[in-house]
Amino acid sequence: MAENAYYTLLTSLPHIDSLFDSKITPISRLQLDRRLSMLSTEDRDTLIKVEQLMHWSHLGEDVNEAALIRLAARLSSELTSDTLKDLVNWRLDMRTVVAALRRKMRGAQAPGDPQWSYGSRYAYIRRNWSNPTLGLQHAFPWIPTVIECLNKQDYLTLEKTLLEAVWRKLDDASRKHSFDFEAVIIYVLRWSLVARWTAYDGEQAMERFRELTDQALGEFVKQLPGSAA
Repeated sequence: MAENAYYTLLTSLPHIDSLFDSKITPISRLQLDRRLSMLSTEDRDTLIKVEQLMHWSHLGEDVNEAALIRLAARLSSELTSDTLKDLVNWRLDMRTVVAALRRKMRGAQAPGDPQWSYGSRYAYIRRNWSNPTLGLQHAFPWIPTVIECLNKQDYLTLEKTLLEAVWRKLDDASRKHSFDFEAVIIYVLRWSLVARWTAYDGEQAMERFRELTDQALGEFVKQLPGSAA
């Protein structure tokens, strides 16, 4: 797809000011999808795969971890953009870290084989299981806050912390891209965060958190002692 086509697409989309100050999405998903139809078939296919790997809501409650790992590995090998590779790998690392912290809270042992989650930090987490922050607090500064939220069962703050972390990562990526395919994907991912937050009901924080952690743990949660599954 020509660069001027990306420019035309992006200038047709309303600006997204912020995450937590938004009351509604700046454009409906139906309208957004109509604008995205300007993308080539190859670009749309890549966008769908990136969305599937970047958001819990696209994974489903009964996510097949083996299938997810295969999809992530295949997409990583197919992506030619370093920015998109970094975004996907970072997001999946985040997912693995959250799952690991949740598992530690339950008193589980270090993860073993077969691999139960995709991410470049999986082996590192195994080696540093005894470390309260898994030795990753510098790479992921939000880990201490997540641990505190888990201990306090403060699910609203946890949700906000994780959404804000993704938002900041997208902000960092956006500084290198203005009117290209990466900028389109960053816009869609930002839109998805706003959609998730504006649909959030604080009174259902417990249920949403359980959904989040179940999706993060995937099939592994079924193996935990005392699991109802």
